Amino acid sequence: MAKRGRRTRSPAPPIARPTLEKGDSGPAVAKVQRILGLPADGDFGPVTDAGVRGFQGASGISKDGIVGLQTWGKLDALTAKMAAGSDGISDSLAAQIDVVVTNSGIESFSWPDRGRAPVGYYHGMAKVFALSMIRYRRGDPALLIMGEAETGNASKDALTWYHAEFAAEEMPNDVAGIDTLRHLFVMLIGLGMRESSGNHWEGRDTSASNTSADTAEAGLFQTSWNIRSCSSTIPPLLTEFWADPNGFRPSFDRGVSPTASNLDNFGRGQGTQYQWLAKFSPAFHALVTGVGMRRLRRHWGPINRRKVDIVGRVDDLLISVQNLVDANDESWRQPGGW
Repeated sequence: MAKRGRRTRSPAPPIARPTLEKGDSGPAVAKVQRILGLPADGDFGPVTDAGVRGFQGASGISKDGIVGLQTWGKLDALTAKMAAGSDGISDSLAAQIDVVVTNSGIESFSWPDRGRAPVGYYHGMAKVFALSMIRYRRGDPALLIMGEAETGNASKDALTWYHAEFAAEEMPNDVAGIDTLRHLFVMLIGLGMRESSGNHWEGRDTSASNTSADTAEAGLFQTSWNIRSCSSTIPPLLTEFWADPNGFRPSFDRGVSPTASNLDNFGRGQGTQYQWLAKFSPAFHALVTGVGMRRLRRHWGPINRRKVDIVGRVDDLLISVQNLVDANDESWRQPGGW
C-alpha cells in the first residue's frame, strides 16, 4: 500500500487589522491601549485618542488619531522593541526591591504640600536607582556624571547648591561614587514629588507657554529636551531608550493614570520623541534629569527655590536597595541585562 503523502497546509491568511478611531470599542482597542501603556478598558475615548495622537507625533506620522495601517505598523514596531529589550535588572532583583519598598513603610510618608506619593513611585525609583548603580559600575558616561563629587559650582550643580541641606541630613557628597549617586536619587525623588506628585504621565505645565519641541516639559521631573545642551551624554540616552523603551513603567503605573491633556506632545522631531519617551519610559527620564541636575540645575524652579525636600527615610530605603544590588551582582550580569 502506498504511503499517504503529508498534506501541506497553506499559511493562514493574516488577521485583518481594523481601522480604529475615537468612539470605537472592543478587543482591538484594548490591544492598542495595552501597547501604549494606557488603561485597557476597550473604549476609544478621549484618553486613548490623545495617547494615539501623542504616539503618532513621536513616531513622525500624521497626528490624526486614527489607527490605520501606518499606525498599526508603528505599534507593532513598539511591541517588538519592548519584547526584545529589557529593563536592565533581573526579575529576581526587581521582586526583592518590591519587598524592601513595601516593608520599609515609606509608602505612608506624607510629603510637605504633596501628601503621599503614588505607591508605584517608590517601587519604580528604587529600581531605577538599582539600574543606575549597575550602569555606574560599568562606566556609563551619564552615570559617572551623576555620581561625581560636588563640583563646587553652585550655579550649575544641584548637589553643590544643596550642600547645606545634604549636610543637615549627614549626606556628604565630596567623594565620587555610589553614595553620592544615591544622594542624587534622594533629591530626584523629592523633585518628582514637587514637579508631578509622582505621576510619570505628567504633561507640560499648562499655565506656561512653552510648547515648542525643545521647551515643552514632560514626565515626572518636568524636564524639557533643551536640557541636552548641558551634556553630550544626554542625546545618546534618547537613541538608546528609543530603541529599547523599557523603563519600569509598570511599576510607576501603580496608583496613577493619564489624562488626555497629559498625553499631548508638541512640535516635531527629537523633542517630540523625547516628550513621549519621558512619559512612557520613566527610567529614561530619570537618567536625563539626573545628568541635568549636575550640569544645569537652574532648569528646575523647585530646585532654584530650594523647595525640594531631602528626606532621610528615602536615603534609608535606597541604602537597602544598594545592599540588595551588592548581594545580587550575578543577577545583573545575566544575559539581557544592561
